[in-house]
Amino acid sequence: MSVALEQGGLFSATQAIQSGFDQKNHHYYVKTGQWEKVLRGIYRFKPIESDLSEYWLWLLWSKGRNNKPQAVFSHETALMLYELSDHSPTKIHLTVSKKFRKGSEIPKILVIHKKKITESEIKSVNGLRVTTVLKTLLDLIDERRISDEFIEQATKQALEKGHISKGDIKKNEKLARYAL
Repeated sequence: MSVALEQGGLFSATQAIQSGFDQKNHHYYVKTGQWEKVLRGIYRFKPIESDLSEYWLWLLWSKGRNNKPQAVFSHETALMLYELSDHSPTKIHLTVSKKFRKGSEIPKILVIHKKKITESEIKSVNGLRVTTVLKTLLDLIDERRISDEFIEQATKQALEKGHISKGDIKKNEKLARYAL
């Protein structure tokens, strides 16, 4: 199943069915060790794993009834995915709409930020949905989530790597303070 290769070896039960695996046989694949059940409705092909597997797990976990991921990686996690600072987050930060609901408890590894986000504020990084660098930096500044030292480092690296421009900095007074 090619979708699992793209998602760090992970796939949802719905994706398995769409790829031709009969739902009645899912238990068999788990029992014989071909698949590993990771969470309810989320599996992993045993031999496949990548550095991004954990992130794919939480993106699949966020799927709504329409079977589309509702979450976007943000804040400290977005900085890490963009490789923009030495800050190492201990939790995975996801931004979801204010209407986001899950029928189960939110796992302790996650920090859920509920706010409106537009498609123009989302980018794909290794296939994962991530807030743009500019949105990420502004969210971190507004919420004072990490020290100024890391925001300054991330801002300078984002500028050097071409993720943001000098024009972006001039337009955002908050950001200009960190780009000196």
